[in-house]
Amino acid sequence: MAVLIKQAFIGGITTLSLGAIAWMTITLINVDKEIAVMSVKIEQNNAMLKPLWEDFIKRSAKYEQAAIKN
Repeated sequence: MAVLIKQAFIGGITTLSLGAIAWMTITLINVDKEIAVMSVKIEQNNAMLKPLWEDFIKRSAKYEQAAIKN
């Protein structure tokens, strides 16, 4: 009887361990996919904002130069 309890306990621990490893693997894959999607969105935002930021800097420089002359 003690042998059966020991085998059941080892089987339960093994099952829980493998389940935890599978859960971690699935979670890491999902996180990796979400990071890839966010990376693409960030690149798109950067491409959209870069010309606007450059124009803002040019206009600010012109405004500052005009303010210094006056």
